[in-house]
Amino acid sequence: MTIMEALSWANNKLKITSGVEAPMLDAQLLLAHILETSKTYLFTHFDQELLESQLERFEGLITRRQHHEPIAYILGEKEFYGRVFLVNPFVLIPRPETELLIDIAKQTAQGDDLLFVDVGTGSGTVAVTLAAETGRPVLAIDTSPRALSVAAHNANRHQVDDRIQFFEGSLITPIERQMVKPLRGVVICANLPYLATRQWQGAPSDVKEYEPREALDGGVDGLDLYSALFRELNARRTDFPDRLVVIFEIDPSQAKSATALVKQFFYETEIHVVEDLAKKPRIVYVDISQRRG
Repeated sequence: MTIMEALSWANNKLKITSGVEAPMLDAQLLLAHILETSKTYLFTHFDQELLESQLERFEGLITRRQHHEPIAYILGEKEFYGRVFLVNPFVLIPRPETELLIDIAKQTAQGDDLLFVDVGTGSGTVAVTLAAETGRPVLAIDTSPRALSVAAHNANRHQVDDRIQFFEGSLITPIERQMVKPLRGVVICANLPYLATRQWQGAPSDVKEYEPREALDGGVDGLDLYSALFRELNARRTDFPDRLVVIFEIDPSQAKSATALVKQFFYETEIHVVEDLAKKPRIVYVDISQRRG
């Protein structure tokens, strides 16, 4: 079977039997992975005959995709902010929308001696990217030891493991003794579970059946963990430097409720909701510098 024939076969399999959204693209990604080459190579070598072993592996991957297993888990990696990260079913697959959080965090860090805190680090994409892009230290926290193992691997892969400290635990509790008084400021970044339970229940099968629920389901309104985070910050505000910024990702439907949530704990504070490229509310920027609740 040639590359062209294999792609045509896979496209039909995924499109007709599984209703996969982009069957040809998925087929190309999987075959390029098998051949350890690029999609461009496939386009210029349509007549190349596949080895029997290559075809068998390709068929196996197509079968996995037919069952709606995410491409990122099949490949074992996902690109984020120009870097390739290890991912597996213990961590959420990075989304391009989260790159906006990185952009805002980088702008916030300009010109100051700041420490980043990545709450709910998962695969470590935010922590690693911030460390690589800014050269600043990062404290990365997650409740899952398996997720932290993936994050540590990614830090090592991108050679920033000397700038990141990993902590197992909930929200900001594990870093109780890590705040250094001479620091001019702390920027907390969070991409915590924010889907309402009903949204998670109605999610596509490649999300609901494969990605960890604890990284997606944020409770009845999707904001349970954000509420807990700001409650902890309010209680421990004096543990942090005077400059304290929190940047977190939300579902577009939560712009008003997220703002109201923050004001429950820090009433007189600066809050901005930033839209993504699709013009949808995506990132909440909270500056609680000099605020004490």
